[in-house]
Amino acid sequence: MSVYMTEAEQIEVIKKWWKRNQNIVTIILSVILLAFSGFKYWNWHQDKLNQQASNAYEHMMFAFSSQDNKSIRAYSKQLLSEYKNTIYADVAHLTLAKLYVSQDKYLKAEEELRAVATHSKMNTLKQIAKIRLARILAANKSYEQALSQLNQIDNSAFTPVVSELKGDIYAATGQYQQAVLAYRKAITEVQNQGMGNLFLEMKTNELLAMTQSMNTAVKRIQAA
Repeated sequence: MSVYMTEAEQIEVIKKWWKRNQNIVTIILSVILLAFSGFKYWNWHQDKLNQQASNAYEHMMFAFSSQDNKSIRAYSKQLLSEYKNTIYADVAHLTLAKLYVSQDKYLKAEEELRAVATHSKMNTLKQIAKIRLARILAANKSYEQALSQLNQIDNSAFTPVVSELKGDIYAATGQYQQAVLAYRKAITEVQNQGMGNLFLEMKTNELLAMTQSMNTAVKRIQAA
């Protein structure tokens, strides 16, 4: 638009431009407003869902502390059906697993833990579920499956727990040297974290004493 146009000429040019482009401008503005409104609604909806899920989670935890099994199941079902894509659903699975273990329903507990170990979007929860699953498998003498779960743990924060559990499995299956090595690894990791575990050291010493006793007995038999 020329700077030498009169004000009336400039207004006339603007009118002609608007007449030609008013429809597309209106459409663009409408799309922008709709997108903005949709974004605001989506955020509001997500906040509302998170708040509702948080409330259900708090009620579930209160029910768990009160040993109200009926309410635990009810709130867990709500979290799993209505908020299945949130972290609260993972916690519901873990809570149900604890409940089933307390009732000696190990297969059901395994199902809940496998759901988290397989589908959780949070890697830490996946690994916690695998450790708990390994404990159940080991308790049921499914040692190979338990070790398979533990071998998938790659978070160093869990190394002491994983190593100790591996030691327990090796000890239960008569692999005493591997058990001692696993226990020692657990002790080293615990010490590196500035902590101690007297019970773990006692298990290690007891296993070492047993191993030495067995070796001595074998030597006596061979010498006889």
